[in-house]
Amino acid sequence: MYMQIISFSLRVRNWQKGWGEWVQNCPLTWDALVKLYVKAGEVEKAESILQKVVQGKKGRPLYGSYVTILEEYAKRGDIHNSEKIFRCMKMMDYLGGMAQYKLLLEAYKKAEKPAYGFRERMRSDNMYPGKQMLTQLEEVDAYKKRYISESIG
Repeated sequence: MYMQIISFSLRVRNWQKGWGEWVQNCPLTWDALVKLYVKAGEVEKAESILQKVVQGKKGRPLYGSYVTILEEYAKRGDIHNSEKIFRCMKMMDYLGGMAQYKLLLEAYKKAEKPAYGFRERMRSDNMYPGKQMLTQLEEVDAYKKRYISESIG
């Protein structure tokens, strides 16, 4: 598996060198690279592509590129990186609605960590959870867990 990833990385680098400047500055190319790296399990490299684009002021990455990375971090239960991508999306004015919040909440759920102030955070962004989201919020509600454990103990 490790050799496949190395081989994949080399092919991507060669592919990037072979194309002209116009392809390297194309959001669709960045999106394709992000998806390829995520599929290969290289989420950090996928994220670094977007960071280089934003820092180099080469353009604006696609919303889907950020969502792809956020989904993968959420599946892993990586709260820190999920929050980081979420903040990047807000900085880029990508407020896609409940999808981002659901993915972020999924990261908290996978990590089995309480999501302090999540409802208030949503309200401050004018997002109001539906029934499904309320159910998910109850699963990671720290106060409810604490109350249940205190009443049992």
